[in-house]
Amino acid sequence: MKKLWQYGCSISLGEEATRPYGLLAAEHYGYELVQQSESSSSNPHIAIKFCEQFKDITSDDLVIFGWSHPSRNSWYNNHLDKWEHLNYIQQKKMGSLLTASAVDYVKNQHKRNGYVENLHAWYPKHIVSMTCKVAGLNYMHIDMLPDNNNVVDRQFTGWTSLNDDIVCSAIGQLFQEDKANYIADHLHPNDLGHERIFNLIKPWMDSILIV
Repeated sequence: MKKLWQYGCSISLGEEATRPYGLLAAEHYGYELVQQSESSSSNPHIAIKFCEQFKDITSDDLVIFGWSHPSRNSWYNNHLDKWEHLNYIQQKKMGSLLTASAVDYVKNQHKRNGYVENLHAWYPKHIVSMTCKVAGLNYMHIDMLPDNNNVVDRQFTGWTSLNDDIVCSAIGQLFQEDKANYIADHLHPNDLGHERIFNLIKPWMDSILIV
């Protein structure tokens, strides 16, 4: 069965919802959803995870990259033997910031005129885009959180890229349209919000899959 590989953060994972947009897309097009999103995942981690798995993806599959905010970062915690996501620790695990080096990292990650955010906004997309093109994989980008670069890239019979603020800034669009009905908490879409996201990206998915 063809598979829809979903990479992203908590929005693509479907926190605060029961039927995230990736699941809706998979059901609509007859794909099996392979959910690889993680809560608070950073853009570099999304790219790394895809690069570790892309050889398992076929040209019949579809990959959706739901990009996170470029300020987020991730690292592998050798003591816990798992990936740690900075945003998750900052918001939900304050007690785990026990060492001076961790505190220093948190305080200084945004210095150098926003270098980290600028870097995280473009290079993970570039890495996965070139990997997909070389491997002949179908893919699309969606900026799930505000402040990412407004780029939606689609690839089907050739290399085609386009800009569309409505699609790439999916959450921003929900806030503009009807936050009260679409957003469950401060950020995460509810089921109605995920349905709206799917409707926003559907024309591009139709083009990629030549429906």
